[in-house]
Amino acid sequence: MKTKQKIIIAGPCAAESEDQVIKCALELKKRNIKIMRASLWKPRTKPGFEGVGLEGLPWIAKATKMGITMATEILFPEQVDQILEGVVKNKGNPKNLLFWLGSRNQNHKTQKGIANRLHKVSKDIKLMIKNQPWRDEAHWLGIVDHVTSTGLELNRIILCHRGFSNGWSANPLGLRNIPDWEMAMEVKAKSSLPMIIDPSHIGGTVENVFLITKESKQHNFDGLMVEVHPTPKKAKTDAKQQLTVNQLDKLLKIV
Repeated sequence: MKTKQKIIIAGPCAAESEDQVIKCALELKKRNIKIMRASLWKPRTKPGFEGVGLEGLPWIAKATKMGITMATEILFPEQVDQILEGVVKNKGNPKNLLFWLGSRNQNHKTQKGIANRLHKVSKDIKLMIKNQPWRDEAHWLGIVDHVTSTGLELNRIILCHRGFSNGWSANPLGLRNIPDWEMAMEVKAKSSLPMIIDPSHIGGTVENVFLITKESKQHNFDGLMVEVHPTPKKAKTDAKQQLTVNQLDKLLKIV
């Protein structure tokens, strides 16, 4: 029986420069990783670097021309059109895009607005849904219901478990967020959707990224999304949890 290929998404927390984006895209191509994360907009807990925004569209377009599917977080419905128009304007491939709803994006009208725009303007782009910050299986499944109520097809949706904010469990490893493996598998089963793991936002450190990835293998995840940066120490966000490309090579051996 043929084993289903894992979904692997790797790349920096945020797009910071053209050089950074293209360097990372080239490294992923060497490893036959087809999807790269690099957000243009960054929701922040406290004021800080909020992303390059529309300035990064030419970089994203250039990577799509290299055959890389670029994954980025969408905050508002109008950003769907802005990214598509920017990629086309810069002669990129609009089919090589993947959008996601982040954990902070919990306004159901915004969620539906994003899904509705995506449903109307593209038949190719998939939408990934990360879990909300608090533990609530019904809420997570409710996001799926809101999104699909717009007509967006189930086969265009991927789920991602990035852990929950702490406050309900011991945390001896000092994780950034706490995984709930049982809930993730319940949501996967009830939604019949692929579920990937985000060990970067669960782990919070490079060491914990490896620990969580190993632990996740005990469960039926369909892949992972991990943060990788050409020079993590210089990263403008999430510097402690982003891997080097050499560390990515070691991680891929245990996926």
